[in-house]
Amino acid sequence: MIREENMPHKIRIHMLQAEQGDAFLISCGTDADRKHILVDGGTKKTYGELHRLLEPMGKRGERLDLLMVTHIDNDHIGGIIELLENNGPAESPQLIPIADIWHNAYLQLQFPKEHRIAEHQRKIAERLIAGGDGTGGDGKGEISARQGSTLGALLYENKYNWNRCTEGKAVHRDSLPVFSLSDDICLRMLSSTKEGLEKLGKDWLNKLYDQNYVGKPGTDALFDDAYEMMLRRMEEQRKANKRKKQSISHAPATWDSFKEEEVEEDDGVANGSSLAFVLEYRKEKRLLYLGDAHPSVIVEGLRCHYADEQPPYTFKAIKVSHHGSGRNTIPKLLDVVDADFYFLSTNGKYGHPDISTLVRIVDRPGRERTLLFNYETDSVAYMRGQQARQQERGVHFRTEVTTYFEI
Repeated sequence: MIREENMPHKIRIHMLQAEQGDAFLISCGTDADRKHILVDGGTKKTYGELHRLLEPMGKRGERLDLLMVTHIDNDHIGGIIELLENNGPAESPQLIPIADIWHNAYLQLQFPKEHRIAEHQRKIAERLIAGGDGTGGDGKGEISARQGSTLGALLYENKYNWNRCTEGKAVHRDSLPVFSLSDDICLRMLSSTKEGLEKLGKDWLNKLYDQNYVGKPGTDALFDDAYEMMLRRMEEQRKANKRKKQSISHAPATWDSFKEEEVEEDDGVANGSSLAFVLEYRKEKRLLYLGDAHPSVIVEGLRCHYADEQPPYTFKAIKVSHHGSGRNTIPKLLDVVDADFYFLSTNGKYGHPDISTLVRIVDRPGRERTLLFNYETDSVAYMRGQQARQQERGVHFRTEVTTYFEI
């Protein structure tokens, strides 16, 4: 549950054990001034942890001031879907009130759509929905009946405030550069951009036409569900392909080879649509939350927001992008950002966090850095084993496994 210490100027961060996903509850202030932001909800199994955290808040009369869905991916929205199914209608929530939900869905895509569609078009959309979210089921060859739930449908049916701050339009850096949650709390949006969302929309349209779809897509909720299901399924396929590549064994690498490992920047369109932001609290503390965003987009956004500062831009803490993937934490990004604390959320599935990411974060001059993990993984064990040896070389860092931290 939320810690109740009298620490009005602390940012309190719950980094839930969300399997290979993300689920962060960020809280600032005390009593009447307390604000809560839930960013993503991890996988479906994460809901149990979410319920244990949110239930006492609801009983105390508190609410989620903002529920932010960074992008469409089962590892980020599975727990949110479970939360909304159990919470029920927005006007009579069973668990906790939710003031606003940020979620960029099909509804927010800006391309030509048709109000009236033909029967063959409807059948293709229905087939895309029936294909499920790509997670399979219980592992026994059965498709889970629950995997058909979509986030968009739940927002429609239960009448939640949806992107209220942009009057229902897409939330991105161009449409909402800065959002004030209170006099003391503001969010500076870094990602996505209008261009990033347009790329995702075009990619989805191409996949739709691959299904022999002819004409413009429709405007109703059926296509919102088809869009979400197809994206979730595409992400699961991408992860499956990554698992196949990881099955190839490699010789053990040295610290220096991890540091110098060459990586290409993530170019996935789904991650390119991820929301990312800087939370500023009382103009004293800054938290850089990177979602699964692309590093070049983050660098561009930081330069726009902090044009009067010289990099590196310093933060109290950074939530590392894409569970510590090396393709999302490239040298270009680390050249311009730094912090005392780095949050990494993953159970080690898909090989995250990449050891190269961790080495590049800590093997820089200037300060001691603390890596905060929510699971014990092989990468954590490696870093812990290197701690004393690297300290002799002047590389100072700490590792900690925790699900709660204050900055």
